[in-house]
Amino acid sequence: MGAACSARRAGEKRRLGGEKMPYEHLIVELENNIAIVTINRHERRNTLGAKTISELDRAFDELAANDAVTSVVIAGAGGKSFCAGADLEEGFDLEGDVRGFVRAGQAVFQKIERFPKPVVAAVTGYAFGGGFELMLSCDMSVVADNANLGQPEVGRGVIPGWGGTQKIPRIAGKNRAMEVLLLGNRMRPEQAKEFGLINRVVPKDDVLKEAKDLAARLGRQPAHAVRLIKDAVLRGGQGSLEQGLEIEADNFAEAFKLSGIAEKLKPQTE
Repeated sequence: MGAACSARRAGEKRRLGGEKMPYEHLIVELENNIAIVTINRHERRNTLGAKTISELDRAFDELAANDAVTSVVIAGAGGKSFCAGADLEEGFDLEGDVRGFVRAGQAVFQKIERFPKPVVAAVTGYAFGGGFELMLSCDMSVVADNANLGQPEVGRGVIPGWGGTQKIPRIAGKNRAMEVLLLGNRMRPEQAKEFGLINRVVPKDDVLKEAKDLAARLGRQPAHAVRLIKDAVLRGGQGSLEQGLEIEADNFAEAFKLSGIAEKLKPQTE
């Protein structure tokens, strides 16, 4: 009976982070070791204000410390928008520290990108501006075939501020990045996939299930290997090939030690 109860509990969603400091703009749930972080501002197309950014920061700190969490899915509430970008009314103090708000968002997105556990974006509806940049901060993305994507900031006389000008060229190359950033057009999922900016395109109704399935597969991989691969890719991509190979060698040595392969290969003595 105990095993049956454990299995039943494992299949249930339960809220995280709600006991001491409830989230106002997020829903954070645990389902079969997958943390599902839902931006819960569907009335504002799940835009990101200062409070939302702060809560994402806290949520990922708590998820990093929670051993029950093996992977994370980020989604948007309501099904009509993953995230339509920064909330200009609730995020920017137009007479204050605009740069500080931009840097705060960049720091949280970098925390998500460098998170030691795999993170999957489940994208339905709009993923514009900061929402597109949030998606790029995840390790992989599952996108609805009717989603609207892009970096439209140029049309309003501003520029992407949460990593778009830096990450898109690194992923898609300079010429494609200029097309995305300077024209500011909406991208269809097929084009975004062709540019290497997203991973999978599926029917809208299948997005969350596909994202959970992918997160489950990633969560079953040895945690130390996932962490060290992410570290090698991210840190290695910031320098020369030789510097990257040094990081890879260091991380391989650590992974080899943690894997226990050496012990398994030792000859057995009677």
